[in-house]
Amino acid sequence: MRLLLPAFAALVSATLLPAKKTDAAWTPLFDGKSTKGWTPRAKVESFVAKDGELQLFSKVNVWVVSDLKMADFEVEAEVKIPLDYTGFNSGLGFRLVGDKGKPKGYQCEIDQSKPGGVYGIGMGGWLYPAKGKEGDYKERAKGLFKPEKWNKFRVVCKGSSIKTYVNGKLVAEVEHKQSLEGHFGIQHHGKGGMVAFRNLRARKL
Repeated sequence: MRLLLPAFAALVSATLLPAKKTDAAWTPLFDGKSTKGWTPRAKVESFVAKDGELQLFSKVNVWVVSDLKMADFEVEAEVKIPLDYTGFNSGLGFRLVGDKGKPKGYQCEIDQSKPGGVYGIGMGGWLYPAKGKEGDYKERAKGLFKPEKWNKFRVVCKGSSIKTYVNGKLVAEVEHKQSLEGHFGIQHHGKGGMVAFRNLRARKL
């Protein structure tokens, strides 16, 4: 009887403990073969699915917004931008709101000068690097962006906390709560050139 008591106690203890929460399944933002679920918010020269990539070409600044929206989440994408267009940049949008035209929300910057920076679209501009934080940003982002290569961008949002990662390294840590839920989006900001996205996916936290 004495031998059974420890085993019984362990069984009761295990039964009373809360079950471990498993990670939420990833939701693809791109099916790898079509632009289904994405809507350009302005005229684009070309927006196609090709070779397992979402390829966006435009001569004006344009956002393409996903049907999917989330509040607390983790989102990631691999991105390649052209280097032969001066001033070209792109962005991975999140918590975007607004049904037409340019959305409001947040943007993880995708370019050579401020990769992983956080921009408030219609919400005050640069949140990171903010004025006076340029030195901290340069130290964090130094050497992370690889020209002419696929670069992996990741954003983690929980409540007012926003964190961005470039190729696995933490870049931005921001607290901002003006928009706490919204859609995902991709941006083309330049006068030409094609930006390509692949392996876009998100999951709720």
